[in-house]
Amino acid sequence: MFQVCKRFSFDAAHALRGYNGNCERLHGHRWEVEVCLEGEQVNDLGILVDFRDLKAAVQAVTADYDHNVLNDVPPYDEINPSTEHLARTIFLALRDHLAQRVPPARVAYVQVWESPTSWAKYWE
Repeated sequence: MFQVCKRFSFDAAHALRGYNGNCERLHGHRWEVEVCLEGEQVNDLGILVDFRDLKAAVQAVTADYDHNVLNDVPPYDEINPSTEHLARTIFLALRDHLAQRVPPARVAYVQVWESPTSWAKYWE
């Protein structure tokens, strides 16, 4: 099994609706996102996924996040833009985006940091 991982970042604000504390107020983070893909096959060059292709896929599914208020961006206009929800939403969008790749690679996990010491991870 091969695994390829890459980190990305974006700056965005959010507010946790219904939270009893400071995080209910609008505040911002430099979000860090780690995406790991895995697969059993590599191509003729020995590559599971070209890092450029992975970057393009992540940018495509997070394009509306950077320098925005996440509460205004679907699906977070209907669900809380928690770190957990960001990890799951990015995972599912990437899974769908990469479904037709050859050779096949699947999203192993997405991990999202809202600070250097606080993160959430989603996998299936």
